[in-house]
Amino acid sequence: MTFEQAFRRLDEVVGKLEQGDLALEESLALYEEGMSLAMLCNGLLDKADLRVRQLVATPGSDALTAVDFDGWSERDA
Repeated sequence: MTFEQAFRRLDEVVGKLEQGDLALEESLALYEEGMSLAMLCNGLLDKADLRVRQLVATPGSDALTAVDFDGWSERDA
């Protein structure tokens, strides 16, 4: 399942739960599905975040350092 598919389904699940007219068992099943979808989306976003990096030259060296897209680098940790 792609991120977009999981997110669309999660949106559908949330919409059904927000209506509030479901039986308890159906609500619980949708809640569990929603939590699984949310965890899947979160994991896919984490993987994407790891892939979005750039390499920058380390000052005074020929070495390259992987830097997160937002500017944080492993050397800043």
